[in-house]
Amino acid sequence: MSDFFANLEDLGKIISKKAGKAVDVVTQKAGEAVDVISKKAEETVEITKIKSQIGTMERNNERDYKDIGKMIYERYKKGEAVDDGFIELCEAISEREDSIRKAKEEIAKLKGLEVCPKCDARLEAGVNFCPKCGANLDGGTKESADEDFEEE
Repeated sequence: MSDFFANLEDLGKIISKKAGKAVDVVTQKAGEAVDVISKKAEETVEITKIKSQIGTMERNNERDYKDIGKMIYERYKKGEAVDDGFIELCEAISEREDSIRKAKEEIAKLKGLEVCPKCDARLEAGVNFCPKCGANLDGGTKESADEDFEEE
């Protein structure tokens, strides 16, 4: 029986040794997995940061494209030279602006209002000056209106 217990003790040592090695392997693999996950997380953060920068630059380009178009159209409205390729686009914009202005005037009429010809503000009918931009709406000059006001 002592041989049985000796063999059992040897078997316990072997199992313990093998279990220790298994625990070491599992610990090592877990450490490697944590390193891989950590590296992937850092890469994801860096990629997200770069994508954000790209998005900002693309939005800035869109804004600048829009500003370029506005500058060309402003030149067209002032009668300045514009490349032939832009004239057709500028004319289309001008026609749409006229249609928009007329539509706003129609809405204002339906509501019993007027539209300032300078800033497109909606105004109560019969006002002489636009409270938003100061445009003279009665056809007289602002100076003469100021003089009339001072006399009263």
